[in-house]
Amino acid sequence: MRTEKPRVTDFRLLLKETAGLLAGVDSPETDASELLRFVFGVSRQDILMQPVRNADAEKLRELRRLTQKRAEGYPLQYILGEWDFYGNTFAVGEGVLIPRPETEQIADRLCRFLAGKKDAVVFDLCAGSGCIGLSAAVHNPDCRVYLFDIAEAALACEEKNRAALALDNVTILDYDIFSGWNLENLPEPDAIVCNPPYVTENEYLALEREIFYEPKEAIVCRGDGLDFYRCLCEKWLPHLKDGGFFMFESGEEQPEKILAILGHTETLDKARYHAVCEKDLYGVRRFVSGEKR
Repeated sequence: MRTEKPRVTDFRLLLKETAGLLAGVDSPETDASELLRFVFGVSRQDILMQPVRNADAEKLRELRRLTQKRAEGYPLQYILGEWDFYGNTFAVGEGVLIPRPETEQIADRLCRFLAGKKDAVVFDLCAGSGCIGLSAAVHNPDCRVYLFDIAEAALACEEKNRAALALDNVTILDYDIFSGWNLENLPEPDAIVCNPPYVTENEYLALEREIFYEPKEAIVCRGDGLDFYRCLCEKWLPHLKDGGFFMFESGEEQPEKILAILGHTETLDKARYHAVCEKDLYGVRRFVSGEKR
């Protein structure tokens, strides 16, 4: 069998060509650069500063294949198998919700709350890849983090990320949060964070095509999209320690409704909770955060 010789390839021209094929995605130049970096094992700087290289013909075919896949809407994060979040790189793949920039706001607020605290306990409910809780564990090594999820792919991803970050202050639990507080030998939390499914079925159908590659069960909540927040308020916040912090991600129209749920939850002493809506980095009302007095 004849082996094809490497071809002399101008990466700058290849970058331009690949970006042209990705004209239908949000950031074609960035995605093209990421694909070249991934396929050829070069840095972003190498693509621009050392543009002419010998390129294996098989790698050129692989680039074309992945470019076509990306052009069809398949997420870049799944192609790369990883994504950056709050200063660290996390493994991510099919069956796991992709970490998004706006969610870093939860990680940042959580880390600021934990700063200087010893032996603080964090619950990351519906943890997915574990990016929020694991970020807290990295930046606050004295805290103890518990990740909760029921999806097999998410639990496996959390294990992979915990190992990659060499964290020994993280516990991963296969647990349905709708079961409530039926946990033995688990400390009450100083902080509860959650990015739950909150999109309604009708809203889901109107989302961009890339979303449909991600696990629907991590995105869509039945009915009015508020069931997880009812569960969080009724079954989890009552166990938050005095002085504790909580923060939930939500849809744009949901923060006021979540505050209303907090105000009507019989299991809570409403006078002891202070909660507010927060905007994300795009100016969208995205979060409900608060503290237990």
